[in-house]
Amino acid sequence: MLFADGHLRNRALYTADIALHHARKPNPDLDAAGDAAHRTLTYLPEIRSERFLRSLRDIAGTLQPHHRTRAAADYLDAYRALVPAA
Repeated sequence: MLFADGHLRNRALYTADIALHHARKPNPDLDAAGDAAHRTLTYLPEIRSERFLRSLRDIAGTLQPHHRTRAAADYLDAYRALVPAA
C-alpha cells in the first residue's frame, strides 16, 4: 500500500501536488487548494525533507497572487508561522 502509515513523506508530497493542481487550474479552485494546502502543513512535525519544504514554498508562491481570498490568506498565514524563511 503506497500511502500506508510508513509512507508519510509520499502522502505529504501527494497532498501538496493536489493543492498545486487546484491552484494552477485555468480557473483555480482556491477552496480546494487551500484545504489540501492546510493538510500538507499537518505533516511538518514528521516530514522536513527539502523536497517537501520546496513543495510548501511552491504552494505559497502559487497562492500568493490570490492573497486577498480567505483560502489563500489563511494558508499563507499558517505557512509563514510554521515554515522558516528560506
